[in-house]
Amino acid sequence: CPALCTCYVSPPTVSCQANNFSSVPAGLPPGARRLFLQNNVIGALRAGTFGPSTVTLWLYSNNISSIQPGTFRHLPALEELDLGDNPHLHVLAPDTFHGLHRLQALHLYRCRLASLPSGIFRGLRSLQYLYLQENGLLYLQDDLFADLANLSHLFLHGNRLRALSEGVFRGLSSLDRLLLHANRLAGIHRRAFGGLARLTILYLFNNSLVALPGDPLAALPSLQFLRLNANPWACDCRARPLWAWFRRTRVSS
Repeated sequence: CPALCTCYVSPPTVSCQANNFSSVPAGLPPGARRLFLQNNVIGALRAGTFGPSTVTLWLYSNNISSIQPGTFRHLPALEELDLGDNPHLHVLAPDTFHGLHRLQALHLYRCRLASLPSGIFRGLRSLQYLYLQENGLLYLQDDLFADLANLSHLFLHGNRLRALSEGVFRGLSSLDRLLLHANRLAGIHRRAFGGLARLTILYLFNNSLVALPGDPLAALPSLQFLRLNANPWACDCRARPLWAWFRRTRVSS
């Protein structure tokens, strides 16, 4: 067990949080299943650091600014990866998470990410929870989430998104909850929500929406709860499609 860390036998766990480590400590037991490294000042992650038995890896609240290619490539058992609250992690390489076929939860909140490269979530077919809130995201590419057929929760609130394109949520056939509040959304393509047949909760409050032309909400047959408050809605004929949709549905707000 590394110095200043605490190790447990069942389940095999290494707890090194809040010890002012500037790098991942050497000597991590290769059979450890849970690694807790949060609340340190770790600046970089290097390939070969973590063992293949790792199931849970917490690295939130550090100073991580770079992740060497291949850092997570040989972690076939990894189910939860928390990289949140690393405000110097401005850029991610497209292959950062490739090979994490069992990953169920990925935390990337509060990392000051301005964009996400195409293919960054490719192959993450077991992912259920994706936390991208409170970054600086300006846009989302079409098909960014195309491989995430099992994703149920997508958190995108507190970014700087201005528009949602037609294919932005393509492939999210299991999505249940979509949080888009506290962005700068002024436009939503009429087919942006197409394919989200299981979506039950949608938050769009505190944006810059004046109208929803083309009735994009009509593509959401399972929607139960919708929040649209704190938008500068136009009270004229542009509001007709939205009011007509509300009359046809029993959605709570």
